[in-house]
Amino acid sequence: ASSYLSRPDSAHLLIIGTGALAQYMAWAHCTARPIRRVSVLGRNELRARATAEEIRSLVGAEVQVVQAKSLEEAVAEADVISCETSSAVPILRGAWIRPGTFIDLVGSFSPTKREADDEAVRRARVFVDRRETAFHGVGDILQPIASGVMAEADVLGDLYDLAGGTVAGRRAASDITYFKNAGGGHLDLMTAEVIYRLATA
Repeated sequence: ASSYLSRPDSAHLLIIGTGALAQYMAWAHCTARPIRRVSVLGRNELRARATAEEIRSLVGAEVQVVQAKSLEEAVAEADVISCETSSAVPILRGAWIRPGTFIDLVGSFSPTKREADDEAVRRARVFVDRRETAFHGVGDILQPIASGVMAEADVLGDLYDLAGGTVAGRRAASDITYFKNAGGGHLDLMTAEVIYRLATA
């Protein structure tokens, strides 16, 4: 999704969350874009420090990895924001996000959980990983629909549309793009299929 929705010159990644997925999301984003700085933010300082070390070992010495001290300041400086939390209330405020930012929401996976607030949705071009699952149990999509901030039609496309070129992702450098990845076994299966095909070619 980042290859379609983040700016090609994105250099500063913010990772919000310190769970097992955080280091791999950082690694993936550093592979997709010329990331030169990764900021890590979590509720527990010791865990954030450990996560920063894990990321550093994956991305290499050419990428600076630091612990963020202020969520608001880190959000305002980032080109790409990747959230891997199980938050029940929005922690990412749309008012803090600067134009041109790509928001990657990977955590909160139920109707009662949510990582980004209504203002983030209001300001962004919204995409999902898969339409068939996005409207069934994903709080970052269902809650803004319920509050009237967006309608189902305001989800502009999914990863299939983006990859197939049937929907334009980022149209301008100033666009804020919002991607909700609900995840699922179908993604694991597709990834395994690609790896297998490449390995046996």
